[in-house]
Amino acid sequence: MLEIADSVQKVGDAMVQQFGQTPQEACWILAVNTQMRVLEVNRVAMGTLDSVTVHPRDIFRRLVALNAYGFIVVHNHPSGSLRLSQADRKLMTQLAMCSGVMQFHFLDFMVISSRGYTSLRSQHWLAEISVETLYDLWTKNDKV
Repeated sequence: MLEIADSVQKVGDAMVQQFGQTPQEACWILAVNTQMRVLEVNRVAMGTLDSVTVHPRDIFRRLVALNAYGFIVVHNHPSGSLRLSQADRKLMTQLAMCSGVMQFHFLDFMVISSRGYTSLRSQHWLAEISVETLYDLWTKNDKV
């Protein structure tokens, strides 16, 4: 398996090879240290043919236990589609907010299938959350 997560292509290719044919939706995290060495690849959720429920606490619990520097989320679509669903976008935003609070580096959110992968970091779609954004969300309940 992948030892160093030093390029989007390397991570994407490795994850497609290992999990691209998975018949149910699932979600994995790659926890990395400051040198981008993979500490662990961990499946945090297993779903059904067309959905998976992932809660941020399941991701961050493991990251804290590993004393990780950062993480990459990998989610598969058995249908072959590499497009994000509304649920995928919501999860990405939740993880961006939580990683800002917890001070973990949210390095990428990847969608994989038997057809390949999409990296949201490469596409500049990964939500960027700043301290100001978190403050606004905290103080203005109508935005949550």
